[in-house]
Amino acid sequence: MASPFSVKLLPKDLQQVALFLDVDGTLYEIENSPGLIKPCYRLQKKLHTIRNRLRGALGLISGRTLDDLERLFDKNKISFAGNHGAQLRDALRIKEHQANTENIKGIAHKIKELLSGQKNIEIENKGSNLTIHFRNSTIDRREINRIIMKLVKCDPGLTFLKGKGVLEVKPLSHNKGTAISYFMRTKPFIKRRPIFIGDDVTDEDGFETVNNKGGWSVRVGNYKRSKANFFLPNVKSVHGVMKQLLKSR
Repeated sequence: MASPFSVKLLPKDLQQVALFLDVDGTLYEIENSPGLIKPCYRLQKKLHTIRNRLRGALGLISGRTLDDLERLFDKNKISFAGNHGAQLRDALRIKEHQANTENIKGIAHKIKELLSGQKNIEIENKGSNLTIHFRNSTIDRREINRIIMKLVKCDPGLTFLKGKGVLEVKPLSHNKGTAISYFMRTKPFIKRRPIFIGDDVTDEDGFETVNNKGGWSVRVGNYKRSKANFFLPNVKSVHGVMKQLLKSR
């Protein structure tokens, strides 16, 4: 059973930890559509200050694309992992692991055909990934799972993840755990203890990686089946942790 998470770090401790944060459901409340999330100057400023306190060891690990992360967070030199680890950007470079984009296009087309007539389903082609948003739809969840599973089986290089009202078709070889592992091999993350805070099934690979590295894995919401060692009750409490980090000086 996970324990509640709290931060009590002395200034010298900040140089020994690396902080990784999911975006939707962790930094922002989940909206009916990802496009409804708007940039928040106060959040940008808070993250920038935390990044400076950690001497750069802050990363956002998200299912959003790099372009969308830069829209929300203003290119302020925070390390980003987009598309569930298929896109990586640190302070020096961008590294992208492309899936077969033609296969992604083909799957998107087939999904549109199979779901024709279904209302309130948004299909978001992100190049290397495909996200099917059905939070606002009345479609049977088992039915849409069956459709996606059948299509993805045709491509051994792809897999799919079930999230909160979404399904994500993605490269099999990359996930939020591989993204955290990549950053932990690069400066300024090397030899630090990782902390990863996320809220969804799509964050479980990240929790497992952080656990294996002796870090702290934190799930937003107390889920018994999560690999996270700690939990926070809601998005507001995540911002409370960030506030504590800002006080550690």
